Amino acid sequence: MSNIGQYNDLISKFGHISDFLTIYTSEAHPLDEWALLNHRKFSRYQHTTLEERIHAASVMRNEGIQGDLVVDSLDNEGPLLYSSLPERLYVILDGSIIYRGGMGPAMYNPREVSNLLLKHV
Repeated sequence: MSNIGQYNDLISKFGHISDFLTIYTSEAHPLDEWALLNHRKFSRYQHTTLEERIHAASVMRNEGIQGDLVVDSLDNEGPLLYSSLPERLYVILDGSIIYRGGMGPAMYNPREVSNLLLKHV
């Protein structure tokens, strides 16, 4: 997730009224597929075991991501269900999706989420 700081800001502002969940899924730019070499700190091969995926998620935690963090199965159900590769923000209220953000990082817009949550406070 390239926007950890912006995501954490949302949690700081709205964590008292909302739950925040990050689902760690497959690598968006693994070294063995479509690598972005300017992100060496986070560069890794595509996960072949759940243990590798859990370890990769722990790097996100160590980088300071707040909120709940879970790991998707190797079947990659998260991106299939939510079209979330590489990253996307959702707001779910009473079991219904009320906001589906653009594909990140280019269309990742925490300000839209903030405005929406302010309306529900």
